[in-house]
Amino acid sequence: MAEKELNVEADEQEFIFSDEQFNQVIAEQKAERMKSLRRHKLPARLTLEEALTALTKTELEDIQYNLNLPVANNINRVKKAEMVEAILPEVVKFAQRWFVSAFEDQKDIFDYVCQHEGQVRDLQLEDGRLDYLRGIGIMYCGLSDGQLVWYMPKEIQEEYGKINNGAFQQATALNTEVIRLASGLVFYYGVMDYDQLYAKVCDYIDDDLEFADFIGIILNGGCWYDNIQAGKHDLMYAELINVEALQGEQLRNTSVDYADLPYNKVWDAGQEAYIESTDEYRALAQFLMNKCKLDVLQAAEAVRSINIIIQNGYGMKEIVGFLKEQKLVLPKEEETQELYELIGRYDSTLPKWVLKGHTQVELANMPHGSVVRVGKKIGRNDPCPCGSGKKYKNCCIDKNY
Repeated sequence: MAEKELNVEADEQEFIFSDEQFNQVIAEQKAERMKSLRRHKLPARLTLEEALTALTKTELEDIQYNLNLPVANNINRVKKAEMVEAILPEVVKFAQRWFVSAFEDQKDIFDYVCQHEGQVRDLQLEDGRLDYLRGIGIMYCGLSDGQLVWYMPKEIQEEYGKINNGAFQQATALNTEVIRLASGLVFYYGVMDYDQLYAKVCDYIDDDLEFADFIGIILNGGCWYDNIQAGKHDLMYAELINVEALQGEQLRNTSVDYADLPYNKVWDAGQEAYIESTDEYRALAQFLMNKCKLDVLQAAEAVRSINIIIQNGYGMKEIVGFLKEQKLVLPKEEETQELYELIGRYDSTLPKWVLKGHTQVELANMPHGSVVRVGKKIGRNDPCPCGSGKKYKNCCIDKNY
C-alpha cells in the first residue's frame, strides 16, 4: 500500500456505511425535498415579484445569503414584502453577471424553458441541481393541478434573451471546457489552489481567459457538478476528506512537481464518476467479478471505493474493513492473498493525490532530480521566449525551452 499515509483523523466507519443506512438517508432527503417543492403554488403571473412572494421568508433569506446580500439579524422583525422589494432588483443584477459563467447543459435547460413560455412540467424532479438554480433566484417551482412546474420569471427570461446569441453559445462551450479540465486536474491532484489551477487550465485552452471569469466558472461548477467542491481558495475533488492534510503532504514533497498530463487524459477524467481503466484496474475488477460474483457495475464501484480509500491516505486495514462490510471476504486463503496482491499492484500504479498525480512506480523509475522543474514553465498562451511577439503555442512550442 502507500508508503506514506496522510494524518487523517477519521473513523473507520466512514468506509463501512451500510447500503441500508445510506439508502435510508437518501430516501429521507428526497422526501423532505419533495415536501419543500410542493409547498408553493404556481403564480398566476410568472413575474419575479410573484415568484419571490410565493417563497417563505427562510427561502428568501437563503437567496439573500447566496447572492451575498445583507441579511437581517432577526428575520421575524422583517416584513416579507420588504424582503421581496429589496431582493428583486438584486436578483436581476445577479442574473446579468451569472449568465456569463453558464455551461452548455445549463443553457440547454434555459433554452428549453424559454421555448415553452417560461414554464415546463417535464424537467427531472430528482435532479437536485435545479435547487441550486432556485437558490440563486434563476428558476422557481410551483404546484399546478397537482403537478410540479418549473419556471423562469419574465424578468429573468428577458435578461437571458439579451445575451442568448452566437457569442453566448461559444462562451458556454468554453466555460464547459474549462470546468471539465479543472475537474480532471483535481481528479489527479486531489486539490489545487485557484492560481495554480488557472495557470494549468490556460495551458490547455486556445482562448484567452481572464482570471475573474475563471473564478466565476469554477464557483458555478462547484455548485453544479457533484464531482468537485469549490472552496474559498481551492478546488478539490468531492471525495477528498481532509484537504488540509493533503495540502500539507503536497507542500512537503517540494522535489516533486505536479505531473504533466496530456489534454485528452485530463478531459476524460473531468467527467463525473470517472475511473481510469488501467490494466491493474481491469485485473482487480475482473477478479471481483470472477471470484466474488459481482456484475460489471458492482465491481467498478468496489474498485472506485478502494481508490478513494487509498487517495485519502488510508491503508489495507480500512480496505479490509470495506471488503468485509461489502461481504467480499473469500473462503480460500490463497484467493484472499491474490486479492491483496491485486490491490497492491493497483495501489502502486495509481496516480496519487499525495504524489501530485504521479504513481509510486513512476517516481521509483525516474532518474534522481528529474521531477524537479528548473525555472518557470512556459504556458501555451505565454509570449514565446524567442522574442517573436507570438504566443508560445503559435511559435516555438515544439522546441526545447
